[in-house]
Amino acid sequence: MTINRKIYLIIIFVFVSFLYLPNINSAEYPNTSLAVVDLNKLLNDSKVAINANEQIEKISIEIQKNLAEDEKNLLDEQQKLIEAQSIMAPEAFEENRIEYEKKVQNFQIKNQDTLVKLDNMIAVVRSKILDEIKPILEEISDEKGITVVLEKGTVILSAENMDITKIVLKKLNKKLPKIQVEFNE
Repeated sequence: MTINRKIYLIIIFVFVSFLYLPNINSAEYPNTSLAVVDLNKLLNDSKVAINANEQIEKISIEIQKNLAEDEKNLLDEQQKLIEAQSIMAPEAFEENRIEYEKKVQNFQIKNQDTLVKLDNMIAVVRSKILDEIKPILEEISDEKGITVVLEKGTVILSAENMDITKIVLKKLNKKLPKIQVEFNE
């Protein structure tokens, strides 16, 4: 054997030895036990989520009804303005047209603000539900000795018995069956 080959074998032997040496710090870390939970299922299928969705639907319908009424009023006003154009002085018509355009612009701003507030309301409701889920996950983790809980949507593959969604759903339904949804205008 040549010297280069002996050095090469020694390097490989040392490298392999390091791979098989026990980790000195492994005693500091607990045994890892994983679980997965489907947050989307909890946010869609739990009693509180279904109740919140019903309330949000009612609020959305009311908002749409109010916006449709405002839009109808604007269209009626536009029609009256068009009809009055032929009998109004040009200066008076221009003044009324500018006032109408301001109303349209205010309606569009109100519409956008309402949609943003609706989105924020939904985000707040989801956040409240997630805040209730966290202690449930901690309780289940303590009971079962789970050290890491992963969101099912981020896991490519997991054993069926690692999924604790049904357990969390049952406890969430018992702990929080309803939530009050409020829309602040």
